[in-house]
Amino acid sequence: MPVQIARITEVIRETPRITTLRFDLEMKAAPNQYVMVWIPGVDEKPLSLSYIGEKCGVTALAQGPFTKSFCERKVGDMVGLRGPYGRGFKIAGERLLLVGGGVGMVPLTVLAEKARERGKEVTAVIGARTKTEVLFADRIKAAGGEVLVATDDGTEGTKGFTTDVLRDLLKTRAFDQAYTCGPEVMMLKVIEQTVGKGIQTQVSMERYFKCGGIGICGHCVLDDLGYRVCVEGPTFMAEEVLNKSFGKYRRDASGSRVYFGVKK
Repeated sequence: MPVQIARITEVIRETPRITTLRFDLEMKAAPNQYVMVWIPGVDEKPLSLSYIGEKCGVTALAQGPFTKSFCERKVGDMVGLRGPYGRGFKIAGERLLLVGGGVGMVPLTVLAEKARERGKEVTAVIGARTKTEVLFADRIKAAGGEVLVATDDGTEGTKGFTTDVLRDLLKTRAFDQAYTCGPEVMMLKVIEQTVGKGIQTQVSMERYFKCGGIGICGHCVLDDLGYRVCVEGPTFMAEEVLNKSFGKYRRDASGSRVYFGVKK
């Protein structure tokens, strides 16, 4: 797809470390599809769309050189957008459960809004380190969804992890479909719980890739599956990734394995 040059029309400081840029560009996409964002003189990186349709938007956490530059953009600045790419979430069932951590709430919030437009019930479990880093809870509530929060320090909602809240929730509630996005170790624990309850679960994966989303570099291939995350993903069904490399390791820019926890 050709690059579309877009002007920034709004800069939203969502949290101390997370920023949303909205553009004078309409982009139709499914929740959890992504775009390649090009900042001239800096780099081009894949980021999930946080707003689709008119005045599309992208949200990022300032953590590396590219995302820090992204978060420093101002109204009127120009960036390049290419896409959308990848396989998005599919809205299925009537009672939807969303579990996200940090910027993993970006595609889940788009999903929540689209699902509510279709009259689906939405319950979202949002995880963050502290109250000031809880992302997009207000947007989901405004759409008519239910929000449960877990923070590491207990400054908002339940003190603990999303998986703690999820475990208690699944004791008394039934859902038709679950969706998760966030740290991979968290997502692995989420799908172990949801699949254990017989709930179909869609997972959003993130992997490093070099080819700009066109599926030729092979850097994001899941070793034991053969799937390219940039093309066949980023959405996968839980059964596609369970008991595989998912939740165990990813590859860095050099292609070396980086393990999420204890090497096994």
